[in-house]
Amino acid sequence: MSLSKRLYEEGYVGKIECKYPLLDVGKRFTYDLSNIKIEHGTWEVVSNEQAPLYKCKRVLKNGKLSKSGSLENLRNFHESEIYRALR
Repeated sequence: MSLSKRLYEEGYVGKIECKYPLLDVGKRFTYDLSNIKIEHGTWEVVSNEQAPLYKCKRVLKNGKLSKSGSLENLRNFHESEIYRALR
């Protein structure tokens, strides 16, 4: 019996993790792909510890990061969403 069949029968479910985050902290992107207007605007990657999910904060009009921790200013974006926004 092959190894993959044995793992399947034993109920092994591996946790999908990204060993090396592709985006660096400080990367800015403009997101306007959603129908939800709260998500529109410029965002900056604040944490890449949970890659492929990146914790991002909103960049205000004066160029500084928002200090608020509310959901309007702090979001988790998936890596694929950020790459689509960077195109």
